[in-house]
Amino acid sequence: MKKIKRIVATVVVFSLLLISVFAATSYKLFVDGKQVGSVKILEYNKTVYLALADFFRYKGFAVSYDSKAKKVTAKKSKDTYEFYIDKTYYYYNKTKKTLLGKTFIKSGKSYILGKDIASIFKYSYQEDKTKKVIKLTSKRTLTSNTQKNASSSKTLASRGDVRKTGAETIYLSDLKYSIESSKFTLLISTSKPAIYKDYKLSNPDRIVIDILNTVDNLENNVIQVGKGGILRIRHALNKTSTGEPFSRVVIDYDAGLIKSYKVSKVDSQIKLEIDLPKTVENKTNIDSSSSINSPGNNSQEIGTAPAQESYNPYRIQKVNITSSDEFTVAEMDILPTVVSEIYRADESFVVLSLKGAQFNLDNGSLFQVNDGILDYYVLTNVDQKSAQVIFSTKAKIFILNKLGNKLEVVFANQYGNMKLYQRNGLVISSPFVSDISYTYDSTTNVIKIGSRSPITISDDVYSLKGTIVTSVYSVYQDDGCIITIVVNPDYIASVTKGDKNIIIGFSQKPKPKNKLKIFIDPGHGGSDPGAIYTKIVNGKKVTYHEKDFNLDIALKLKEKLKSLGYEVYMSRETDKFVDLYDRTKVANSLNVDLFISIHNNAVDNPQTRGTMVLYKEKNLNSFISDKQFAQIVLDYIIKEVGTQNKGIVERPNLVVLKTSNMPAILVEVAFGTNQDDLNLLLSDSFKDAVAKAIAGAVEFINTTYKK
Repeated sequence: MKKIKRIVATVVVFSLLLISVFAATSYKLFVDGKQVGSVKILEYNKTVYLALADFFRYKGFAVSYDSKAKKVTAKKSKDTYEFYIDKTYYYYNKTKKTLLGKTFIKSGKSYILGKDIASIFKYSYQEDKTKKVIKLTSKRTLTSNTQKNASSSKTLASRGDVRKTGAETIYLSDLKYSIESSKFTLLISTSKPAIYKDYKLSNPDRIVIDILNTVDNLENNVIQVGKGGILRIRHALNKTSTGEPFSRVVIDYDAGLIKSYKVSKVDSQIKLEIDLPKTVENKTNIDSSSSINSPGNNSQEIGTAPAQESYNPYRIQKVNITSSDEFTVAEMDILPTVVSEIYRADESFVVLSLKGAQFNLDNGSLFQVNDGILDYYVLTNVDQKSAQVIFSTKAKIFILNKLGNKLEVVFANQYGNMKLYQRNGLVISSPFVSDISYTYDSTTNVIKIGSRSPITISDDVYSLKGTIVTSVYSVYQDDGCIITIVVNPDYIASVTKGDKNIIIGFSQKPKPKNKLKIFIDPGHGGSDPGAIYTKIVNGKKVTYHEKDFNLDIALKLKEKLKSLGYEVYMSRETDKFVDLYDRTKVANSLNVDLFISIHNNAVDNPQTRGTMVLYKEKNLNSFISDKQFAQIVLDYIIKEVGTQNKGIVERPNLVVLKTSNMPAILVEVAFGTNQDDLNLLLSDSFKDAVAKAIAGAVEFINTTYKK
């Protein structure tokens, strides 16, 4: 996730700048008299700031962050707010407006002055630094209260003249249950009589009661029951598609034990009644029940579950949510042994089942998101060996990705699809093809597809794995989806983008024919250090051995030649001593085509620098002469790395040149006795470039001069 790294870097910088001036705060926030715990508060230079995204989500907005533009966007219906990090202005429906202070990022959250929030939403702002309380009160409510106070100061009879300025908010005030005489009773209390609707859903089995036009401010969003077939009670604040609030109460139950229920209403109380079975069998999936396994009963009937063995499931620490304009990603760390499955339970809920895992949180914790795609999610431990995440979403698609120790679920409304095309190709079909980008690196044989909206991967795509492609996977980040296709080294790819789709084709690489056999000889080694070079580093003399530079370059050359398909042998691959005559003896026995010895030079004059190649013309009647071989290699090195050209030199008495039965050269890469050349030899990029140049020369000889 490239963009995420940039976001993290930005957060770290801001954190370092602000860590010394921010103070931990225990401020409490009240909005129109009701405490709001979902909005984080920071105190900076004795000034109070509210978490920008938290507050807008509390107000029902979908919030996203553009890391490139450093912009926070909040949308709801026809209202769009755009805030820019480190700026003192914002845009409301494209109209620029001024802030009292700058917005900023701290610990991954954007913050804004509490007074600016009050101004934006037309609240009065009260701050009690002694009691650590922030109060935001709607100005319309203040006006209404002022009118009421003024009226009450007159005669008692005049109170009837005060008119309401709007419908009074109804709150979910209490929720209690009891189990008596094989009957489960749930009492839901509201601050005023409210309208409700109830219904049953399956997968998982549950009874749902929606209480219209009510606000749920109750704590403890999940109540574990675990008796008589009633598993748990869940409740949360929801909003309709037009933005009206409603409270949803959900009763999870065992459908094998409970068949019916009854709901009634008296004044401000809704009553749910369920007749429970008198005897609960061991097959129930109740979380905990004292009535099932009574102490001292060690008998086991046929069909009942055996005693549980010791089991240590993987503990999931948390779920990370990443929201963007196009999709929402829920990500968590898991072990590969965790079995995951996802399905849509109904039009409102998607369930992620995790076998072999438990959440390391209070069982049944509910987390609000409200980003326009995901409303909220509930974490619950079903039993001691499995857990569930229940997502409240109406997203058209949900994608489950498992990459090593990471598991992610992606939710979106518009998407594309990648599937198999004509047996050995791929096609990406999407309504937004014009927004999809791609790159193909023929060197690494990797294709990357980039899209702001999700692209699902059909199962048939994976039939290519192990043959044409090595791996196919997708990664989601805040600014889009990246699909990576690693192509088998034996194939090459072609990518064609049209108006309606993108087609990826694959074809086999032509196999190299008659590739030369190469012998590489890193000069010196072991007890023979070769030339010794020195350099002053931080006032101290540091010593370097030629043998080490020779081996570094030789090993890099070996890898580059092997990647080009050559058969490569070496006189040594470690720091060991090898006799001069043994080097060519091995090369001759292998019947190699070319012999390359790697050395570095040394002279008394520290001004001398550059590259030379040594040879001995042996008149072998080979496909290339020793002199031609030397000249081609020197030309390639000078062109690639730009060292001084010291020419080719015939040296008839060098053992490796005169005793080899094939064209042979000795490359003197640089003069370690020259400080500039020594600095080059200390650079990995220089040594890599030299190896690349020699490999290029061999490829040219193989193509032009081979037998």
